[in-house]
Amino acid sequence: MPHRELRPVDLVSIAAPGDIVAIVGAGGKTSTMFALSRALTAAGRRVLTTKSTIIYRPTMAQSPGVVEVPAERWATELRGLLDERREVTVVTGSTGPDRWQGVPADRMTELRDAARADHVIVEADGARGRWIKAPAAHEPSMPGSAAVVMPVVNLRAVGERINSEHVHRPELVAALLGLPEDSLIGMEHMPRVLLDAAGGLKRAPANARVWPVLAGVDAVEPSQVEALLQRLTEHPRVSGVLNADRDWRYTALAAHGADDIA
Repeated sequence: MPHRELRPVDLVSIAAPGDIVAIVGAGGKTSTMFALSRALTAAGRRVLTTKSTIIYRPTMAQSPGVVEVPAERWATELRGLLDERREVTVVTGSTGPDRWQGVPADRMTELRDAARADHVIVEADGARGRWIKAPAAHEPSMPGSAAVVMPVVNLRAVGERINSEHVHRPELVAALLGLPEDSLIGMEHMPRVLLDAAGGLKRAPANARVWPVLAGVDAVEPSQVEALLQRLTEHPRVSGVLNADRDWRYTALAAHGADDIA
């Protein structure tokens, strides 16, 4: 596909009412989840955030509120919850002093409907704070109902080596890229990490719109970012790209010709 032009849009354009959004990858998933949630709630939408894996309590510092409700009580305890506050993080139980249990991937639609939410935004992957990753055999915990999939990389990984300091599952990243471990990570590797069927699009529903997220865009030269954007928008499934700088200021760029969904 030839390169499509990108135009700035509001973050709210990423998701239509009713959409379930799944965020995967490494290096900025939680910040992206809450940035998108804030944009949607500012537009009057009712939003639930959660994870389909274990939730570490410190990572939820950006949440305006966490409620612990087992799935069997959703029908009674979630209904009306978003009448009082438009953004809530839902967990289903505690697995330890610093950990909660998230929501099973196959129950996101049920969660949305029980709370009468406009959206569920779910972190469907884990990366232990690293900047780049490739999924293991059991990953990601992807909702089959996801209408939007957002694979994340952090460009601070560029120029670093494929090792455990900055890479989650370095052996899998090396295999994905066809490189030996400890090789240097380049910008040319980002499209495969983000959009390969064994990388950022693993288990992505066939009809889901794809919005890659480039965190740390100010860690590399603007010309490199521009070249990467061109590469990403050549992919037929990419609806747009979300950029974030080191201060987590986000810019959404829609690919010209992609369907308007807002």
